[in-house]
Amino acid sequence: MADKPAELGPDIWDVSLEGKLVVIGLGNPYMMDDGIGLQVAKELRHRDLGGGVLVFEYQTLELSLLWQFRGASKIIVVDALRSGGSPGTVSTYAIAPRDGPLLDLPSLHSLQLYDMFDLASLSATLPCPVTIIGVEPLNCSPGEGLTEPVSAAINQAVDAVVRALGNGS
Repeated sequence: MADKPAELGPDIWDVSLEGKLVVIGLGNPYMMDDGIGLQVAKELRHRDLGGGVLVFEYQTLELSLLWQFRGASKIIVVDALRSGGSPGTVSTYAIAPRDGPLLDLPSLHSLQLYDMFDLASLSATLPCPVTIIGVEPLNCSPGEGLTEPVSAAINQAVDAVVRALGNGS
């Protein structure tokens, strides 16, 4: 795995997540609003979140990371998420174990973020709570920078992460 620039913080494979609250900002900085998770993670680095919180930035989450997450006390993921709201709307979702089997298994080559955490929760690979903080994008076409409504939602998304860290669920 290539080294990450120091300003991005530690690499998730280089630290122990045992008992930690883990925040992951996801996104592609070259697909406009898809970069919101990265921007929120950068903003979180300027806050005193305490020693038990680790903040990471990633463009994608690989299935192999589930093994690394297994010791964490909570995972919070921030990403652009189409939920049908107006651009810049911040939503919070908890991924909870379901009753019964996963009946509609997508191809492992096309697993979406929710599918990945759902599978991990169902199989008890990832016993900790998972929260997704989603920000409704306006434009995820090629280009750099966030659109105005999504950029204006950064502080609201940061506050949602802080609330999720504080309530432990």
